Amino acid sequence: MAKVYNGIVVSLRVVVMVAIAALLQLVVGDVPVELFRFPLNVIIAAGWLYMIVELYRARQRNAVARYLLSPEASWLSVSIVVIACVIMGLQRKPAVMSFPFAIATFFVLTQLAMVVLRGWRNVAGIRWRFIFNHVGLWLVLFAGFWGVPDSDIMRTVVIPDCPTDEAYYVDGRKTILGYEMQLKDFRAEYFDNGAPSSYEADVLIDGENVTLSVNHPYARTWSEDIYLTGYEPSNNGVSCVVQVVRHPWKWPMATGIVMLIAGAIMMFVQGPKRQDI
Repeated sequence: MAKVYNGIVVSLRVVVMVAIAALLQLVVGDVPVELFRFPLNVIIAAGWLYMIVELYRARQRNAVARYLLSPEASWLSVSIVVIACVIMGLQRKPAVMSFPFAIATFFVLTQLAMVVLRGWRNVAGIRWRFIFNHVGLWLVLFAGFWGVPDSDIMRTVVIPDCPTDEAYYVDGRKTILGYEMQLKDFRAEYFDNGAPSSYEADVLIDGENVTLSVNHPYARTWSEDIYLTGYEPSNNGVSCVVQVVRHPWKWPMATGIVMLIAGAIMMFVQGPKRQDI
């Protein structure tokens, strides 16, 4: 009976969470992430982390904390991650701006943080495999969630004759890059049927000659990458489509990915241990 009751309670909580997310999406629309750009997102994230620590300290007498540390909450988090990955893999437009996605991710991050606080060590000492796997996943989700307001994706067209410092967001808004780009040279190889097999462009970026090729971005700064995404014939020969991606939170995300890889290697080399299950 206890398991049935717990299952009903968890189901009701899921229904309530989904209903709230759907209502917000219906009334407000997508999350206005531009309102939460740095430093507001960092301030909110710091307050949220403080709340999690205090919630964990009160876990013996707080029903919310006990639920977040329960197996039911862990299974719900895993289910949310799997469903989110499937949805994001099947659609072209990312769902990171929707209220259902934001609320689900916020729940997973909170629950995972509680689990990390509880399980990072035991009587045998620090559980390194646990830390690498769980903290790595948490960092990836954390950087992806809180870094969205500070991330920008823009595109511009570079041509041989005239440098440009203008670019456009995906919604059509124009912006100024703060530096100029100009196409210097373009090279392409083709299959027998005339389709391009590979291509690259020499682009003058902020006074520096840079070679761009598909899937090989140029890191202009620690938080900005420039990609070659396409080209079109023009009256002057060819014009290239360049994508500028600014993501200041990419290094915490990269750290999390490295930790996940290290944790997977440790699991493979050392084999399963009961304390990591």
